[in-house]
Formats: sequence, structure tokens, C-alpha cells
Amino acid sequence: MHSRKESFIGLASSDNLRIALHYREAFDILYDSDKYQDQIVIPALFIVRQFLELGLKFNIEKLKNISNSKNLTHELNDTHDLKKLHNSFVEHYKCAKKHLKKNGLKDKKFLDDLKLLVDCIEIFDNNSMGYRYSQAKNGQKMIHSDATYNLEEVKKSLENTATFLSAIEDIFELDNTQ
Repeated sequence: MHSRKESFIGLASSDNLRIALHYREAFDILYDSDKYQDQIVIPALFIVRQFLELGLKFNIEKLKNISNSKNLTHELNDTHDLKKLHNSFVEHYKCAKKHLKKNGLKDKKFLDDLKLLVDCIEIFDNNSMGYRYSQAKNGQKMIHSDATYNLEEVKKSLENTATFLSAIEDIFELDNTQ
């Protein structure tokens, strides 16, 4: 087993995209493990949720100066709502694409996979609490006892989405120090 004594946590947390991509890798480790599916489903979904939130926030921050959109720019750190973050990202992305005249991008599959992944995670998300707690403050169950989930759908969309979110800086030739 590799040493776990001195992890370079500073390097691993240098920006939100890097953290997001580590969450993505952690999902793969869980998904590929021999653990029973019921043991990994909640942690795996939480990990993907964190990947999405950080990846979307990172890219909104990167795109805001060229998109000229104000969508969520002032409340970005105050929201955990994946639907809001997804909608804001898409607006910033499309405005930046138009502004930089990058209309020839073959991005439909990537945008579709991103939406599919957000929709898959949102099913039980309950305001970013559904994968963290068994019940809400009012005692109501977050996820019904007989609910089931297919992680294969998530796995299929996750790869394209991770590729897409990690390539935005390159697609728009952004300075990665912004």
C-alpha cells in the first residue's frame, strides 16, 4: 500500500477544478471496487454531486469575463443548487462562444451529457442534502426506503462531462491563472 503520511493537499486543492477532478477519480475508484452496490451508491452520488458543483462553479468563474453575463456571478459561492449552476454555466458558455465566434464547436454531446448528469444527480439531491443525510430537519426521509438507482447512467455521462468541464479553459483559450 502507498504511504498516506504526507499527501500534498495544497497541490491537490490548488483550484476548484482540480478538486472536482479528484472527486471524479474517487467516483471511479468506488464504482470499480468490489463493494456491494448498496454500500457505494450514496457516497458515489455525493462525490459526483461535488464534482459537478465545483466544476460548474470553476467554469462560471472563468467564463464570466468573456460571456458578459451576470448570471449567478455575485451569488456563486452562496448557492449549491445544481440546476441553477447548470443553467448559469450554459448561459455563460453560450454567450462566451458567441462573443468569441466559436460557433463551429461540436459540443452538443457534451452539453447533453452534462444536462443528463445534472438531472440524474438532482433526482434525490434535495437542496444538496439528499446524499448527506437520511432525513431533513423536519424528520422527513430524504430518499424513500424502496428507491433504487442505476449508477451505470452516471458513469456513462461522467466521462464526457469531466472531459468537457476540464477543457473549457483550452476551448476558449483562457489564461489559467485568472
